[in-house]
Amino acid sequence: MSGSLLVNVSKYAASDKSAPIENFITEAFAWLLRNDSEVLQSVYALIRQKASEQTALWGDALESVQISTQVNFNGVFPDMVWDVSGRDWKLVFEHKVWSELHDKQLENYRNFANNHYSQYALVLITARRTQHRQNPDVALCWYEIADCINGLNSLSEKLSWLREEFLALLESNGLLDVTPINPLSLAYYAEVKKLDEQLASLCWSVMNVPWPLAENPYFKLQNKVRAAWGRVGMEFLSPSREPALAESWEPGIFCGFVKDGADHQIQELTINGPLAVLIISIDSSLHNVLPEDEHYQMLVAELHQRLALQRLWKVSDRTRLTRYNPWHPLVIYGDLLELYHGKNTFEQQEQCFIEQMKTLQNVLMECPSFEPFCRSMRAHYKELAL
Repeated sequence: MSGSLLVNVSKYAASDKSAPIENFITEAFAWLLRNDSEVLQSVYALIRQKASEQTALWGDALESVQISTQVNFNGVFPDMVWDVSGRDWKLVFEHKVWSELHDKQLENYRNFANNHYSQYALVLITARRTQHRQNPDVALCWYEIADCINGLNSLSEKLSWLREEFLALLESNGLLDVTPINPLSLAYYAEVKKLDEQLASLCWSVMNVPWPLAENPYFKLQNKVRAAWGRVGMEFLSPSREPALAESWEPGIFCGFVKDGADHQIQELTINGPLAVLIISIDSSLHNVLPEDEHYQMLVAELHQRLALQRLWKVSDRTRLTRYNPWHPLVIYGDLLELYHGKNTFEQQEQCFIEQMKTLQNVLMECPSFEPFCRSMRAHYKELAL
């Protein structure tokens, strides 16, 4: 295999006999281990800790390790093999995400290893412990690998990036945050399933309200409720200025609710449940322009100041974070529980949403930097689009 991550993962394609995501994770893991000795030593320490008593692993640290992927064991291919220089043993890895081991898969690896290696250990890494079968010497879960990585500190920006990218890959495939089912969620499951429909119904019911943003020349209210990316609500887009340019996020403003913060990368804001939100979104051509735009920076500061004395709405400038979704840089949010506290009928909740969202739109539009910000984004967008 090449030392390039992208070259290696490009070799895999989907088929009825392979699961590319397992191969992608394997190559990313191997690449991280080759380039980050601290992660390598930490994972090795975990393996030694978890090794069965019958498995002899020697030495507190590894000096030089050759890491190979998809090694041919006479027609079967374990995901990864560690060949430790100066030591007469090897580590043979099999990685699973959500699939199960094939029949006699580890036995086939053992048959080859017994004939070719004087000493070795089989390491199985899976999504859940229920996948730990066929008696590996060491059985781990991916979240334990993540714990190893999270327990390390690094002053190197490159190493921090490598670790964050691998953790993001694990997280995107549901391999982190293993939590039990909450019995309370089971009791209210039927009610929770209704939430999507209820939030959408509320948004449809307020579409004909004279919204302040709809009177602004920089925005046009779309004629339907938008339900996508974990959110449901109204979109105010920049009107088309010529046939070649469609209505777009230059910027766009979303008013409604966020039920799932994963797409917008705002999970830390949704810990207590769904949010009422006003979100400023921008086209990809503006992603590099916005963070340094002086009007945007002034707008964020003005919003913080103008919303400081009330309790519901909070401002989150995502551009301040290392990792954020550049399509949705600014989120003004309030907990839905707090918004609807004491509002028990649909009519009360509808009226509360109208009043609060109108007020919030007016606060935004009354910021001195709001229109200069809109002009700046549209000017940049036009320059980049034409």
